[in-house]
Amino acid sequence: MKIDDLYAAKKRIQPYLAQTPLLLSSLLTKTLNQNIWLKLETQQLTGSFKTRPAFNNILMHLAKARAQGVIASSSGNFAQGVAYAARELNIKSMIVMTENTSLYKIERTKQLGAEVVLCGNSYEARHQTTDQLAKETGRLLLHAYDADETIAGDGTIGLEVSDALGETLNHEMAVLVPVSGGGLIAGIALALKTLHPHCRMIGVQPEKNGSLAAALQSGKCVPIGPVQTIADALVASMTGEKPFALIQKYVDDVVLVTEEEIELATQFLIEQHKLVVEPGGAVTIAALLAKKVLTKNCVCIISGGNIHLWAPLIIN
Repeated sequence: MKIDDLYAAKKRIQPYLAQTPLLLSSLLTKTLNQNIWLKLETQQLTGSFKTRPAFNNILMHLAKARAQGVIASSSGNFAQGVAYAARELNIKSMIVMTENTSLYKIERTKQLGAEVVLCGNSYEARHQTTDQLAKETGRLLLHAYDADETIAGDGTIGLEVSDALGETLNHEMAVLVPVSGGGLIAGIALALKTLHPHCRMIGVQPEKNGSLAAALQSGKCVPIGPVQTIADALVASMTGEKPFALIQKYVDDVVLVTEEEIELATQFLIEQHKLVVEPGGAVTIAALLAKKVLTKNCVCIISGGNIHLWAPLIIN
């Protein structure tokens, strides 16, 4: 992949999506004595960045999608992104989700017009069910992270950060990105390391996942087993092959955060910053509050805000 693919994706999805805010957080800047910018993908149309790759995937294969419909597997945010994009483009969508997926995310997906199919409570079961249904129905299969179309859609975030901050993205700047299957950080890293090679790209993942850290250590992508974390958007048990090639080239480090650190960051953002952020979107702030990343300037990708505020956070 090249940065031209990201610019093409940006042009392709621009008519359907608004550019999200990049906020200099006075509260975090004062609290941590660092300049902290927040890229608020919580303000995206379905509450997360996943709307970007959903639109890019469908628009790149629009004729097939309209003729056959689309299918995807998701723990919630890609589900809503695909359901929304499909509805806007008058396309039928089917989403496979595990039975223990957040009821809030399941209902939101149904409300957006998707047919939801529930399966066994594992990442592997979800993908096996999706692959089987894709073959049976002939629907266009959309992958949440391990596809060029998805990475390019994710990378449009990096282009927006570059447009906003320009030469500030130098050797004193770190960009923190939540990590699950790796598509988001791969796309953003491709954008920013191409345009600003001296900035630092850092992935943040729950300790209870750690699939990317394991892949970087071993040099290959392998499943790490079932993942259970309060950051339910970050449960991919294996880094995608396509993102991994870009991550190896462009990402400087991966930081792991504990369940307690994620919970603290989520509560801090809601109570102190008045920002509704789900645990998976708050992991970048968790890394900063736990002082696991020290840098003069920092951009934190706040990837999603789909949290049911009446449901308490439960640490397993």
